[in-house]
Amino acid sequence: MGRIINALSWLVTVQPLATLAVLFVVTIFFAAGILQLAPQSTDETFFPQDSKITKALEDLESLFSNSASVTQVTLIFRGEALTPEGLTQMEHVLERIVTDPEVANYLATKSAVVSPSRLLVGPLGVTRFDEVTQAQIDEALIAIRGRPDLSQVRRALDQLIGADADGTPVAAANIQLIDLGAEDPVSDVELRISEVVKQAQGPLSVRSLSQAVFDEEQKKATGPKARQLLGLALVVIALMTLLFMRTISDLLLTLGGLALALIWTTGAQGWLGPNALGLIGPPSPLTSVIPLIVIGLAVDYSIQTVALYREQTNNGEPVGSAVRLGLQTVAVPLSVAAITTIASFFTTLLSPFPAIADFGVVTGLGVGLSLLAMLTLVPAVRAIIDGRRERRGNFTPARPISDSLPGVRRAAEMLGRTVARSPTPYLLVVVLVTIGLGYAATRVETTFSRQDLLPRDSEVIADLNTLEAALGGSTEVVNVLINAELTETRTILNLWDFMAAFQDVGQRPQGVASNISLSFGEIAFDWITDDGRPADKYDAELATLFQRATRGLHVDPELVQEFIDKLASLEPEAVPRVLVNNPEGLDTMLLQFHALTGDPERTTHMTRETEELWLGHNREITATSQSILNIEVSKAVTQSQRRAIVSTVAAALGILMLFFWATVRQPALALIAVFPIILALICALGTMALLGIPYTPVTSLITALSIGIGVDYTIHMIHRYREEFSRVRNPETAAVRTLASTGAALLGSALSTALGFGVLVISPIPSFQQFGLTAAIAIAYSLIVSIMVVPPAMTVWGAYQNMRLRSMVERLWTDLDVAIDDVHLRHEQDQHTS
Repeated sequence: MGRIINALSWLVTVQPLATLAVLFVVTIFFAAGILQLAPQSTDETFFPQDSKITKALEDLESLFSNSASVTQVTLIFRGEALTPEGLTQMEHVLERIVTDPEVANYLATKSAVVSPSRLLVGPLGVTRFDEVTQAQIDEALIAIRGRPDLSQVRRALDQLIGADADGTPVAAANIQLIDLGAEDPVSDVELRISEVVKQAQGPLSVRSLSQAVFDEEQKKATGPKARQLLGLALVVIALMTLLFMRTISDLLLTLGGLALALIWTTGAQGWLGPNALGLIGPPSPLTSVIPLIVIGLAVDYSIQTVALYREQTNNGEPVGSAVRLGLQTVAVPLSVAAITTIASFFTTLLSPFPAIADFGVVTGLGVGLSLLAMLTLVPAVRAIIDGRRERRGNFTPARPISDSLPGVRRAAEMLGRTVARSPTPYLLVVVLVTIGLGYAATRVETTFSRQDLLPRDSEVIADLNTLEAALGGSTEVVNVLINAELTETRTILNLWDFMAAFQDVGQRPQGVASNISLSFGEIAFDWITDDGRPADKYDAELATLFQRATRGLHVDPELVQEFIDKLASLEPEAVPRVLVNNPEGLDTMLLQFHALTGDPERTTHMTRETEELWLGHNREITATSQSILNIEVSKAVTQSQRRAIVSTVAAALGILMLFFWATVRQPALALIAVFPIILALICALGTMALLGIPYTPVTSLITALSIGIGVDYTIHMIHRYREEFSRVRNPETAAVRTLASTGAALLGSALSTALGFGVLVISPIPSFQQFGLTAAIAIAYSLIVSIMVVPPAMTVWGAYQNMRLRSMVERLWTDLDVAIDDVHLRHEQDQHTS
């Protein structure tokens, strides 16, 4: 590392123009990488890897891509829908949708549209609602409530009619779509439906709710709005930089370094992404946080670099020498801190979520690139500008960073003196606060909802709340995957029992909103059951074959297989959509039904009860949906929380132990660097619990961030203390000088970084608000424990070093006395002999 730093300092000092030329070429390279950035993706952003749910989703995609890719668009009608005018408008909107050329081919083949208007067509005996009266509608509703043969219509209406929290009548209509795997994805169709709905006219207010609408709202929140927050963060950081540096030139240099860091980081993400090397996935909603982390750390590197350069010029060093010495001095702690920070972020590779793993990789690279930008651009330009001023004789050293704010140096000296001389009260406060907040940290809740990635004032959130209040939640398609041999007696019996349970409303799991709408059993029943309807698919020969195959206590596997083959020949398109008949292993079946969303506890019970209805082994059945996936994500976050903390701390501790062993043969200094930050992390998690901030995939990033940024502060303190101690050999004086010289720079770095993250508090997205607040709190804790714990620990270290030195000197004196006595003795012996 020493050789690299010396070469860098030589290049920057002796060849500053060449340094700038190299930076220009590197910037062009990374700018080209920005053109390779893939569009932001929300698919599989938070799919936990190696999960049973994720494996089932992969099987659904590979085996039942057409069936499992069924999506639902929900139309929300606010107002009096059960009126002639309301029903007319509803049917007009639905008719425009189903006849739209861009939509028609994507409609599900069975029960594509379910709405109050279409449910009332039969009981009213009409095809147009502008011809009916309100009295006829009321009579039809009364008949539906009283006639047993219309019980299914009644239940369907109950699931589609309700009232919002403010009493506004609400009606819903569901449209089933199938992703045909064409060049135009089904999301385009969902957005087309949204456009048609916006053109609706009538007494009802109409909204469309779908996955594509959700994703579009999320992209807007993490796209243009995120860039606005980044701009605000840059303004805040610029003001803080100007406050501490007090010169326009250093402010412009810092902003230039930030621009390089952002271009390089974004370009690196593009080159590593799916459109180039393919080492990471496309940008995710988390990507919008990366620039804030990069600029926060880059400002820290700039302040530290400028502070050391000014210190050298104020000590009387010429500009060239000051640039070289300042760079050599600051590069070591900054490099070590950056490497530790990079390693902390790289530990996210252990995360079960691909988006978080990619986030860690890009952020870690951004940290290294921002350090390189600040260690080259700032010193090189300072060498050019100040060197010319020096040659003209009008160069005046700028004010030290430690004197930027009035009274900060004096306050730091007083704090350093009291902390060094009487550390017990400070350490006691830190310990007591950590214990209290550590207890609170055990109560941090782990949750996940995709709504947390939407603005609080989002229309999608309002629509979801309306559906929850009026209908108990929106509905979604639940895919149930069963891996079992269909020709076995147990499997067939379990399948029939499972389907019968869903037909019985009382036995059906709570939260299930429909009968099973798609399954092999449904197809089989259509062919073996004669219901007397003209359009019935009943086949007597097939029914006889099925009876022969299932006669008695055990089924005949050969006859069952013959039945499956014949049914597949009669339904060549339908059967492959629900059954993969594997002659060499287990068969795979797909069943679908609709369930209510919005309540995680209800979804948890529904999933458990659904899987319990399958009387085979638990590993044979897996239910999947977006709500079920959300619960699985929460479990994965909980399970990975402890692993994330341990791996991050272990990585930081391992790197620092190697560094301190290689440089000063004292790996124990790594404990002084890492232990205070563990305390800060515990306090941050405890504060999250007190503020009601949950531990989510977004806020879980605070672990790597706390360790990465906090270690930066402790390393600066340790490095500066060792420098001061080598000069004065007085432990207390070294602590006072350390805080006096480094305290203001660390305060500037911490304030700039914390305020940069604090900008996220005004983000419209709840998860980013929580992350910004937690990050600012964690940075504040890191600075506090660095000031209150590191100086006393280093004072003890300094006293120990003096004691070792004194002991070594005493041993040398003893050895010298023995040697002298030995010389005298030999001299006396020689004289006596002579």
